[in-house]
Amino acid sequence: MAISLTERYEEERKKRQDISKGSAQYFGRYENPAFTTEDLWIASGTTVRRPVEDGGHVKIVIFGAGFAGLLAAAECLRAGAARSANDLLIVDPAESYTYLPYLEETGYIPTRKYAGGDEIRRYAELLAKHYKVDDRAMFQSAGKSLAWKSDYWECKILEKPKGLPQQTVTVHADIVILGSGAFTYPKVPDVPGIELFKGAQIHTARWNYEISGGSVTDPKLDKLSDKKVAIIGTGATAIQAVPEVAKYAQELYVVQRTPSAVDFRGNQDTDQDAWSTKIANKAGWQKERLTNLQIWTEQDHSLPEKLTDDGFSTMPTIAFAFGGPSDVKAEDMAKRIEIMRTADDIRSNKVRARTEEIVKDAETAKKLQAWYPGWCKRPTFNDEFLPAFNRPNVHLIDTDGQSLERVTETGIVINGQEYPMDVIIWGTGYGNPLTESLAGKAEMSVTGKDGQDMEELNKALNFATLHGCTAAGFPNLFFMSLSQAGVGVNQVQRLWRQTEHIAYTIAEAERRIGKKKALIEATPEACQQWGDEISSAAHLTSPMLACTPGYFTVEGDAAHFPPEVLNKLARTGIYGQGFLKYARILDAWEAEGKLSGLVVSPV
Repeated sequence: MAISLTERYEEERKKRQDISKGSAQYFGRYENPAFTTEDLWIASGTTVRRPVEDGGHVKIVIFGAGFAGLLAAAECLRAGAARSANDLLIVDPAESYTYLPYLEETGYIPTRKYAGGDEIRRYAELLAKHYKVDDRAMFQSAGKSLAWKSDYWECKILEKPKGLPQQTVTVHADIVILGSGAFTYPKVPDVPGIELFKGAQIHTARWNYEISGGSVTDPKLDKLSDKKVAIIGTGATAIQAVPEVAKYAQELYVVQRTPSAVDFRGNQDTDQDAWSTKIANKAGWQKERLTNLQIWTEQDHSLPEKLTDDGFSTMPTIAFAFGGPSDVKAEDMAKRIEIMRTADDIRSNKVRARTEEIVKDAETAKKLQAWYPGWCKRPTFNDEFLPAFNRPNVHLIDTDGQSLERVTETGIVINGQEYPMDVIIWGTGYGNPLTESLAGKAEMSVTGKDGQDMEELNKALNFATLHGCTAAGFPNLFFMSLSQAGVGVNQVQRLWRQTEHIAYTIAEAERRIGKKKALIEATPEACQQWGDEISSAAHLTSPMLACTPGYFTVEGDAAHFPPEVLNKLARTGIYGQGFLKYARILDAWEAEGKLSGLVVSPV
């Protein structure tokens, strides 16, 4: 007797939930040398450049030189929070049309609709040069600790030069901005025997070209040509790796626990005429494009002409994961879920049909189909992943929801069968972006007034913010948090708006007191009220709790949280009304010009 789609979804969810060990199935941080690679972009013996000397002072220290840090630096300069690049120090351990910021300002034209990793890195370097902050970066260095000292932050920074001794230096800063990111370290399964394997191991978060062959600029993975390779995982990272490894590996075994829903991507080279006439054809085009995509994913008010036409813009039900505008009350959510499921079923059936159309082997195609609502796991968009399974050297090992049994000296064991391997590639993603503060993610202690520790507050679900950008008890400390903020499908858009907000706050506070140095601190009452606002919309993303285990559900742990924990999470989670309403709240707050909820005083 055929079962309904709802019953099939629940069957697949329960199967995985019942055997899931939750977040305990992963190492917290796994320091096996096989999963760490030295910085590819710097020669051994290169000393650390110090724009600010040990014991020196700078107005603003920004931790992180990715897009979060670069956006923070650029917006501080644009708003006047930093008078010049000399007011900034950027600390970092490392050396597309919608997803690359400031295309309008730099005049850069991406080569493809979705740029590759090397191009994104080169664009980040271009952006740093454009805003003249490239000489203010302190690479090969990481924040060790931050401590508030009555009117400045004492920053302990660990210098880690490649091939040279490490040392700690101290910098004093009036203001600190944490731009260290939410995805910072590899998530490695705690599989018995992982340390015994005598072949080579790579994690997709720390790719090692010494093992695979090739380089970032010439990714020909020719050292795999005589190798049996296993890729563990079929999530967002593995889906990008499989097509490339398939081109070179002698035999590739893709180990899947839960299939991803893989829709079209439609990547293409940039058409220069279309770029100038249809895309970059007026002032403000990029932010309009960002907002347009978000309107289509949130279904916010009447829909305009679709400008981006990518996979996310065809998926309004993703609002259950990231939030979206709604006046539906908690008691009416069952009806909303029914409406959204009807819409999602149409799309999900098309995605499953697409799998059958592309993958020639019927049994393999069947195993690659995702059986859960589209909002339950990060949707993926790729044009090469499914066709890779038509290659004779690519084999799918579907575990039916089970984890790897163990790793041996010579291979992997699944359901009692050993598969000999030369190389294991772990495509298991990053540590959960929602379970640590930005300080915890960066492995940095942050101590505010009265000895308050940011990560300890976060672990207790008591870290309350104003707008997800600053917190009571942590004066002159700013951050771009996922927690207590509006989150959309484009993380650059969120970071961009948050850094604008932070830069405005600093500049306006200083303008108000007429001095260069201001003390800026959120009040506990304002943070409480913001938590109330977050909580008031938490029910709009509550359907996620019934999803198959993944990072949205803290690997299934959320199904076992007691009511008191769920109540706290309702106050500290993402904003259920979505990014666009969040941005409008920030707009209104800035337009009011009162810096409501902040205490500003001269130093």
